[in-house]
Amino acid sequence: MLDLKEEGRKMARKIRYGKGKASIEITGPQRELFEQALREVAGETMKVLEDEIDTRVKEAKKNWIVRYGKPITNKSGQTFIRKQQSKRSVDKFTNGIRIIEGGKAIEGFFRNDAPYAFAIKPASYSKRENGSASTVQEGKNLANETMWKPAKKNVNKLIKKMADAFIADQKKKG
Repeated sequence: MLDLKEEGRKMARKIRYGKGKASIEITGPQRELFEQALREVAGETMKVLEDEIDTRVKEAKKNWIVRYGKPITNKSGQTFIRKQQSKRSVDKFTNGIRIIEGGKAIEGFFRNDAPYAFAIKPASYSKRENGSASTVQEGKNLANETMWKPAKKNVNKLIKKMADAFIADQKKKG
């Protein structure tokens, strides 16, 4: 059996069976067995999925905004920054692999688990974690602009990579 530690491969962050509320997370010794089986059956496909997910999360985090402070102008015209405490939604990204269609297919996923993540909209004073100005236009949906639009933009390249990986996996079997 394939030993992931000897191969120097990383484990998927999460492995789930099914989708939505009826899905379960596979943990413990079963997780390692599923991971090994997936890598043996679809190793190249898993690599493409994990690389793409890592890229998507890295780019989303790079462009995600965090609370620094809100500029306030008082009646005399003086402007100051009112400090705000960030809830660190930038640190709440999760990702992994789902086994779907009764075990006939796999898919990669990534999401931001902060319950308010989809409601975040940058303001004119919003900043990214590195302190630079937001790359997302004021009033636009942050999750849509940093997660889903870039993923949709890259889908044709990903399909090509997945097809090549699938062919490589099939050649290994035969």
